[in-house]
Amino acid sequence: MREDSAQRPRRGRLVLATLALLTLLPCAGLLGGLGYLQLRRNGAFSRWRTLSAPPGGGVDILTGDLQDVYVRSASGAIYGCAYGKKPVAADCWEPATEPLPVDERADFVQRLFNREVRPPAGTVQDTLAVTVWYAEAAFESRFALLANGTVWVWEYGVNSYLSLFVLVVGLVAGAALGLVAVVVLLLRNRPHRFQNL
Repeated sequence: MREDSAQRPRRGRLVLATLALLTLLPCAGLLGGLGYLQLRRNGAFSRWRTLSAPPGGGVDILTGDLQDVYVRSASGAIYGCAYGKKPVAADCWEPATEPLPVDERADFVQRLFNREVRPPAGTVQDTLAVTVWYAEAAFESRFALLANGTVWVWEYGVNSYLSLFVLVVGLVAGAALGLVAVVVLLLRNRPHRFQNL
């Protein structure tokens, strides 16, 4: 009887610890997912990357979308870079002719990212920003043409499916970690039945 009454508070603490782990760790995972999404929303993972320079160097950006950008070179020739279709966009420039094909949903007025984006280092000669809106997502590309003729791109996007996935993964990862922690806790606190044999 005495052993049983002595183990009741211990079991109570184990139950409370189990409930706390199974509640707090999934919440922490969900909050971690929300934190990641907030960083994405603030543009923390968007960086300028160079597309190099078209032959002869660029003098002005003509148009673009989420896949391609078109630039006029110093000689007056037009070059296009399919930066969204290649894993490495360096040396992507190819001759292009008008009319220049761009996504019909391209919006050159309304911005998705409404904060200032610092341009890449150097003297900026021309810029272009384009946003494409979908039902479940929106993406924006900003281009900067520097005085040395190089073109740079900055990309940003929000996606409701990705956001939902991140939240679910955070919740599930927290729950899985909680289950592992509970199993470890229970194994460490199990009674040693064969201790007195």
